[in-house]
Amino acid sequence: MRVTELTEEEQNLHEEEPIRRGGGDEGGESRFKVPKLPLATRIREFYHAVKLEMAKTTWPTRTEVWSTTVVVLLAIIFFGFYLWGVDRLVTLGFEALEKAIK
Repeated sequence: MRVTELTEEEQNLHEEEPIRRGGGDEGGESRFKVPKLPLATRIREFYHAVKLEMAKTTWPTRTEVWSTTVVVLLAIIFFGFYLWGVDRLVTLGFEALEKAIK
């Protein structure tokens, strides 16, 4: 979070939001006033923050994408066969139980 100090002139230009109260570590109240910024300024600061975060992002290489894709496909195939086998065993068990009851 970025904190900037406003000059007295800037503070007088902006309307102030109501005082916010929150509990402090000592159980007391902390008070602070947050100046309400114009919509254009808030949008500009939002996109600036997004741009800074995107600069921190590291993107995977083509080799990394292919290797993780192969791992995911192998895992899908393995668990597909595993669950098919478990389902088949449970079905056979219930069929045997049904024959034993009749």
